Amino acid sequence: MNHAHPSRRLVAAVTVVLAVTAGSALTAAPAIAAPVAAVQAPAQADDVAVLPHPSEILSAGPTGFLTRAVYPSGALYSWTRYADGVTKSLAEPRTSYFGAQSDTVFSNKATEVVYWLNDMNRTGGVRYGVSHDDQRYRLFGAVGETLVMARTDEDTGVLDVNLVSQNTIRDVTVIPGNARLGRVWASTPGVALLQYSIGTGAERLSYLVAVDTATGQTVEAPREIHSERAATDAFLSPTRLAWIERTNANRVQLLTAARGVDVDPVVTDLGTAATSSDVDVNLVGDWVTTAELNGGTAPLPSALFPLTARSLADPRTTVKLLDHVSSSATAPNGDLYARGGTVAQGEGIYRISPGADGRPVATLVASTDSPTALTLTSTNVPATVDLDRNGGSAALSWNLSRENAAGKVTLRHVRTGRTAEFPFGNTGTLAFDWRGTLTDGVLAPNGDYVWELEAEPLNGIGPVLRKTGAFKVTRKAGLHDYDDNGAPDLLSRDASGRLWRDEVRKTASSSDYWSLESKLIGSGWNTYDQIEAVGNVAGAASGDLVARDTAGVLWLYLGKGDGTFAGRTRVGSGWNTYNKITGGSDLNGDGWSDLLATDTAGVLWTYQGTGNASAPFRTRTRVGAGWGDYNQITAVGDIAGTPQGDLLARDTAGVLWLHQGATATSFSARVRVGAGWGAYTHLVGMGDVDRDGRNDLFAYGKGGSFVYRGTGVAAAPLAARESSSVYPATPTPRHPIV
Repeated sequence: MNHAHPSRRLVAAVTVVLAVTAGSALTAAPAIAAPVAAVQAPAQADDVAVLPHPSEILSAGPTGFLTRAVYPSGALYSWTRYADGVTKSLAEPRTSYFGAQSDTVFSNKATEVVYWLNDMNRTGGVRYGVSHDDQRYRLFGAVGETLVMARTDEDTGVLDVNLVSQNTIRDVTVIPGNARLGRVWASTPGVALLQYSIGTGAERLSYLVAVDTATGQTVEAPREIHSERAATDAFLSPTRLAWIERTNANRVQLLTAARGVDVDPVVTDLGTAATSSDVDVNLVGDWVTTAELNGGTAPLPSALFPLTARSLADPRTTVKLLDHVSSSATAPNGDLYARGGTVAQGEGIYRISPGADGRPVATLVASTDSPTALTLTSTNVPATVDLDRNGGSAALSWNLSRENAAGKVTLRHVRTGRTAEFPFGNTGTLAFDWRGTLTDGVLAPNGDYVWELEAEPLNGIGPVLRKTGAFKVTRKAGLHDYDDNGAPDLLSRDASGRLWRDEVRKTASSSDYWSLESKLIGSGWNTYDQIEAVGNVAGAASGDLVARDTAGVLWLYLGKGDGTFAGRTRVGSGWNTYNKITGGSDLNGDGWSDLLATDTAGVLWTYQGTGNASAPFRTRTRVGAGWGDYNQITAVGDIAGTPQGDLLARDTAGVLWLHQGATATSFSARVRVGAGWGAYTHLVGMGDVDRDGRNDLFAYGKGGSFVYRGTGVAAAPLAARESSSVYPATPTPRHPIV
């Protein structure tokens, strides 16, 4: 093919603008995460600068390098010296900076056509400015102190490529006028490596050509490349040309060829890239390096993520230098500067240069003070989760060092081993409102918990992260909570004397109060003629149980907090003098539930809880007479706003009355709740089933079971009844219900 360039008129002049003011200062930029590999341990420079994590390298000159960190508020450019790691910010507002293999950095304001040249080794910095008189020319790149600019004529479609420098514009004639200019590389001082293409679609042909920036003339004849994907990377050293060819299916080949020799290139199949990111190629001494860029933030692994050096003498000989790379730049002396990281040394700018034996080595010259391996950066897990607050939920969160991670957090109750798992994928933050439930909808018991975080880096870079911590779940002790999980439990005895426990549940999406499951507590309970739940009278915070046998002996069963009870303890004899026994209200406010009983003469007595399992009740205290008018009494705790706890009593006409606790041994004047309560065979102070802070009432009769929610208002202490499926309408195989 004829690569001669048609004669063209020089249509633009270079405008040199003398610098009137100067200004520069420096900072640093971030990069992306890294891939896993057996990486050769990098060295560390004597003076390691610290740059912002998002710093990326833009260019490298003889004495320092240029970086950019992008933030939501804008970009921050910095220049860092090799010799001592000193960094200064280039802080001109609304200005972008770029460069290539020079200590001179170009700057340009978005609203201006002038490109200022800033000497990074000189105080004051700005030397002069250049611009193209024809503003239709677009910037494609820079090489040293020369800009590569081009335009395609809208009428003729002819491409014109110019090299613009101080007082000079040179026409690049080697590129045909019917071509399209692609990428520009500065990898060898004084030489611009240009990529251009001719044709479109299946007819498209791509070429690489090296041009002397001082003359605009070809120093390396155009070489056709055969990449199905356009604009793949290339590199020119004083002795070699290296480039990447890539199929549309992401199959990647590395090609290298000696300069000035008409021989076929050496082709190395690198495999398949996992992402659409560029595969970076550079030449370092007698080695060629490659890396699929942006592996640090990739959501999947790739064998091409590591920065890998291959011997030009034998491409089978490789050295893995970094776990990943996100940007790179070559200095005039041939050293490569790569923004990337290793699991061992973390993220930063690394210098890749030949070692004593000629093999390339990586040296950390600037750190971003952040790890390459996946780490846990912060957590929000309270030491104590109080599920009586915030509507019964707790906000929990775990923050990782990067987002390309997947795994799970497990919450584990230490005593029971019950768990809840919360998986996450491709996110750096796991945050949720924990509603106090475990697997299969089980409510979380109070007590000690551990959280276990397991997170896998999706890019395969670094080990699986495993971290643990501890917290405690607390709630106030529930009146009928035997398994210490905040949900009321109802106890019932079947005809054969077996005692069962039903955990009553209500969800916001359900209108029913239902039983999670019926669990057998044990057999032999038909020896008792009365069984009563009495709240916490001694021992652990969970509710306790008393049972009276046919001889009138009262027995105490301490709740163990796991839904079962400890072996019985004898309270005493003579309890058959009472025809009604109830418990659960703390009348004297000492933290222990008290027992109430009416004798056959209609006198109400109170037995205050002691907290001592061997002697759980103090000597009885007379409350008053006249209680023989009632055929059922039920201690319900606080349903009407009384701290001492309340008592519901039903008379023989079926009218229900509220007696609010007044003192440790007395009640306020009774308040009529309503008639029709004779339809129920059982009334149970079940505790707070709907978690609104007020205790509720469970009622059972021929029509089935119902729940009356406490209102906190003495004049109307119970809301309208709501249906419950805990026990079916009579006949029921279980009784009594307590």
